[in-house]
Amino acid sequence: MDKQKKFPEPVEALVVILVAFGSIIIFAIALTVISSIFDIDFSTDDSNRFFYIIGGILFFVIPTLYIRQKKYDIVTLFRLKPVSNEIIQYSLLIGFTIGIVGDELDRLIQMFIPMPEFMNELLKVMIAHSIFDWVILLLGTVIIASIAEELLFRGFLQVTLENKGDVTRAVILTSLSWTLIHANPFWAVQIFIMGVIIGFLAWRTDSVIPGIIAHGLNNFLSLLFINLSLDTELDWYLVGDHVNPIILIPSIALLVWSIIRVTESYRVQEN
Repeated sequence: MDKQKKFPEPVEALVVILVAFGSIIIFAIALTVISSIFDIDFSTDDSNRFFYIIGGILFFVIPTLYIRQKKYDIVTLFRLKPVSNEIIQYSLLIGFTIGIVGDELDRLIQMFIPMPEFMNELLKVMIAHSIFDWVILLLGTVIIASIAEELLFRGFLQVTLENKGDVTRAVILTSLSWTLIHANPFWAVQIFIMGVIIGFLAWRTDSVIPGIIAHGLNNFLSLLFINLSLDTELDWYLVGDHVNPIILIPSIALLVWSIIRVTESYRVQEN
């Protein structure tokens, strides 16, 4: 099989992503129709939390079916390659520090463009009121979302784009697509920057594992920030309305250092 046969065309990859995203929208519409016909309320927070799980599963199932139907190598297209324990440790650091730096970026952006009230209302679905809520949210937003999105974007899409040539363009286009899929303009800057960092990790390590770890840990921290009263329960974390510089500055330094260490580790292997 020649090289071209091993990878879909970028347009095909984008169509698969649109189909996956469209299937989630169709599922939501179907629930709305069923709700109106049978008078079943699917608008509760519990139902919306389960929606994160179902959406993540669809994000994974659709491209998997496509890959199997086209007989592509699933390990190559999803970047299912192991990494060393050292890289895993750096990935944990990157995920943790991205979460903190992203939180401060969000605070800075909302100083100039405050998030409207209806968006804050939508975020209430992320607030856990019981252990069961925590289990569903952790499963949907931390585990399933990070695995499915990394396989689809930093795996399937970015690998396809990289195969056509320019790595920088592949990382940027993948990050942009990932940002648009989230459909939240108030988080666009944070999501895009995170996408570029994770996209670089995926390319440098040729694996989605670092991205899954960093993505999952970032989502976990975001979930904690939404559920905890930072002013009272984590008052040491903030100075006024911003992340404490004693926490923020070392986080930025650790983020940069971890990315450099990953780069140097693979540069040594290449030599």
